[in-house]
Amino acid sequence: MKKISKNTKAMKIIMPTDEEDRAITLAAMSDPDNQPWTDEDFAKIKKFYRFGDVMPKASDLPSK
Repeated sequence: MKKISKNTKAMKIIMPTDEEDRAITLAAMSDPDNQPWTDEDFAKIKKFYRFGDVMPKASDLPSK
């Protein structure tokens, strides 16, 4: 049975079944030019601050 996300009243998003999700994941993992990000990749990125965002103090930032 497919799950339906109830995030809006106007639009229903039909979530893939476990089998479909597994097939999507396998297809993504087999693409050598566009590998999914790992936890290590996410740990390497820096936060992007937009104009007007409150920047943290230098003392609050993690040291390298």
